[in-house]
Amino acid sequence: MLIFAALFLCVFLPTYVSVPFEQQDMMLVIRDVFLQTSVAYLWLSPAVHVATILLIIAIFLYGRRTSRIADVFFGVLFLFVAFSNHIAITENYGLVVITGNVVQIVVVGLLWLWDAWKPRNEFVFQRLPLWRYWVIPFAILAFWSPINADLSPNLSPLLFLTSSFGVMFCPTTPMVIALVTLIYPRANNYVLGVTSFVGFIIGVFNAISLMIMPGYSVWNFVLHLPLIFISFYGLLITKIVKKT
Repeated sequence: MLIFAALFLCVFLPTYVSVPFEQQDMMLVIRDVFLQTSVAYLWLSPAVHVATILLIIAIFLYGRRTSRIADVFFGVLFLFVAFSNHIAITENYGLVVITGNVVQIVVVGLLWLWDAWKPRNEFVFQRLPLWRYWVIPFAILAFWSPINADLSPNLSPLLFLTSSFGVMFCPTTPMVIALVTLIYPRANNYVLGVTSFVGFIIGVFNAISLMIMPGYSVWNFVLHLPLIFISFYGLLITKIVKKT
């Protein structure tokens, strides 16, 4: 439980901003960072989409032999988004580092790499009770992430290869957690719990942004629901599955 308390306290770590600003403008600072980083690495997106699809196919075909590969892939992905999403040189505020998010997501990434070293995740898909597949449509929505840079809807099928999945934390994490819930109980509960906890915290704060961040759209809020719902489920799955 100590790690959960420590990760929650990371929320209160001060954001580094190189240009002085009024504290009431903090949400504008964060908005500028995400508006910039949400498009900066989209050129990598098709490669990550294809790699993810190939990984899922490999899990179906080869089962547990893919476990270390999956751990390393997701660990590196989390470390990448920790820095690429939350550090930016903005026009209005200079260098900005959203410290709390960086620390939280780095911890998640390192835990995935730790599981690759001492594996407890066994990526083997088995037949499950039908209700446990509820995560799949939400994971697909996150993978698609049908939104424009101005936060308006974009329902183009092309986004199944070019969306911000894989290069942004919020659309990436629901897919990762959903996959682990589908292999549960052959999962590292500690890694699942920490990943879900960080996902839930960041998801809730993003949802709150609808009320306090200028320009934050209702559609962007809707697209954060997979992160909130699947993360919350990942936190509770040990109790829910045991009871059923």
